Amino acid sequence: MTRIERVDLLGRPGPLAAAAATGPVYVVCGAKSGTVLQAVDLDGRLCWSRSLGTAGGQMRVAPDGGVWVADGGALMETTVSGTPGRRVEFSCASDERIGTFVVLPDGFLVAWTSRPYRKVRLERTDGSGASRWSAGLPDARLSYDGVVEMSAVDGWQAEPKVPWRPRDLAPERWAGLLVSADRVLATYTDWSSGIGMGFCLDLATGTLVWVTPPHPTGERAIAGQGRFLVGRQGYGAFSTWLYDRDGAVVAEWPSQGKLLVSSRGRIRVVELDNSDSSTRRVRRLHRDGSMTDGPYLPGYYTAGPVLSGDGRAAFWRDGTLQIVDPDLHVHTLYEGEGEGVDRMLLLEGGRLFFVLTRDRAEGDSALVIAATDLAPLDTGAWPCGESDLHGNPVHYE
Repeated sequence: MTRIERVDLLGRPGPLAAAAATGPVYVVCGAKSGTVLQAVDLDGRLCWSRSLGTAGGQMRVAPDGGVWVADGGALMETTVSGTPGRRVEFSCASDERIGTFVVLPDGFLVAWTSRPYRKVRLERTDGSGASRWSAGLPDARLSYDGVVEMSAVDGWQAEPKVPWRPRDLAPERWAGLLVSADRVLATYTDWSSGIGMGFCLDLATGTLVWVTPPHPTGERAIAGQGRFLVGRQGYGAFSTWLYDRDGAVVAEWPSQGKLLVSSRGRIRVVELDNSDSSTRRVRRLHRDGSMTDGPYLPGYYTAGPVLSGDGRAAFWRDGTLQIVDPDLHVHTLYEGEGEGVDRMLLLEGGRLFFVLTRDRAEGDSALVIAATDLAPLDTGAWPCGESDLHGNPVHYE
């Protein structure tokens, strides 16, 4: 039986990341008093806790173990020891705020948004916040065949909604900003409809290279060598597209969900589909557009997956901790209670860290530590290496 330990959290759980495979593990929690950043060691002991006030949202860990979070138009650092670090201020308009960001070796990449939506832009800066380039993105006009509207003029018949300009356009939460080699993929979504667009830019210059058509946003991932996997889910869409660095679609699959890209370039997906009639599975996606089907997966909310160097993947779903072998056979390690929340970390000694919750609204959640015999984390493009542990989706070849 797999040994499971639980660490109570101080509020509603947010991002999860680690300084290294040896820890510590960081978790951001939203409490009534404000945002709290906690650090625990590999045995689940609290190292330190720091109040972040109103700052929070996405968390990124730098190579030195420092933790960065957004605070309005600035980024705020907490050092690996839990003490306040640097505060980097950016030059921005009064109605702009940081939607999401990543830490680069020489600075930051920031996805800006405005509320209500007026414009969105990406900006690359140095470590002090000085701009290297700033690129305004094209004005968004969204449409999709599955989005309909009705009015008395047409007798209350459902008709495709005419292209619209969203009132609120913001980056996707976890994978809204991805860096793969010399390319950046920023995904912005109209949260009232779930329709969004992906904008790919050159990392060195900020030049816009290609744009996806509007689509219901699903999971996205770095595929390596300037390539990206872009999922589409909702309004009847359920697919994943592989884009090359110049925007050509080189493969497409009728599948969508949590993605894994191994060090050998093999792609697996733990499917996510909120349609009750769907058959969700673990699948292998082949570069010719074909798929190998694994077993049926009940449930929806999934923590993970993570991929070990021996080809096995782990994830929590439908009240069970499961292991998927390279041949797609699934084994149950542990059965328990709670819904999996977002990410899972594979750390030293085969320890899996993830968050389970019984009530998302009330913050009834716990950080779970599971002891396994998994090999160390794989070094593939997604979500392996530093993109997984650091919660900082930047992958260089």
